[in-house]
Amino acid sequence: MNIVVCIKQVPDVPSIRINTERMTIIREGVDSIINPLDVIALEAALHLRERHGGRVTVITMGPPQSEEALREALAFGADEVVLLSDPAFAGADTLATSHVLARAVSRLKPSPDLVLCGLQTVDSDTGHVGPQVAEELNMPQVCGVSEIHIEKPFLVVKQVSEGLIYTLRVSMPALLTVSGEITLPHHIPMADLERAFTEQQVIKWGLEELGLCADEVGLSGSATRVWRLFKPPPKRKGEVVSGSAHELVEQLMEKLEALSILDEEPAGE
Repeated sequence: MNIVVCIKQVPDVPSIRINTERMTIIREGVDSIINPLDVIALEAALHLRERHGGRVTVITMGPPQSEEALREALAFGADEVVLLSDPAFAGADTLATSHVLARAVSRLKPSPDLVLCGLQTVDSDTGHVGPQVAEELNMPQVCGVSEIHIEKPFLVVKQVSEGLIYTLRVSMPALLTVSGEITLPHHIPMADLERAFTEQQVIKWGLEELGLCADEVGLSGSATRVWRLFKPPPKRKGEVVSGSAHELVEQLMEKLEALSILDEEPAGE
């Protein structure tokens, strides 16, 4: 069972800053973490490897500092990690990012039986990359998976959507995006973390190794541009009221009348 997990190093939310000229997130000098749902996808892959054998390969696209996220993935238990980094990749939207990730997955040997991604990331929150990678690889896909079972040559997965639980059978190879309900990440022993940062290898692929052209990646290969960023309007301050049921109804009626939502006098018959 060969599993690939796509992860992304994202800014820790409180430290996010924006380049207002390029409308992109500034990543230099900002505290970064592995996207939380991607950590859960990695944990799910490790559980599958424990039950069915095989290898777990983790890949990410990003600047050189993204190597830290991959070394953390090694500490979690990944067998190998691949960093996709090249100046030409900068400024990529989800489509250009998916193109690079899909090319990398297609070049892995042996070919994966399963590709896992987090449902979405905390920085862009689009949920586009997993499905777009699946389309590039011509793989069946299921998004927001909460359980995975192997019944070769099929996957049997559960997905919760709009209050309903769906059980789906999917042929392999396939791509799944996972929700937070699937598992919880384990604690990394300090010895494993130290070994990952001092002894283990990170494979590095750029434009040339992937056989890509500069005009199909980064800003040049992006189908979208961020035109404007703005803060949403502040939410109106709520008010908590207390009292008996009768008192609460009276208070509510008074407030609705003050807002001219209800007439003060009941209409005549």
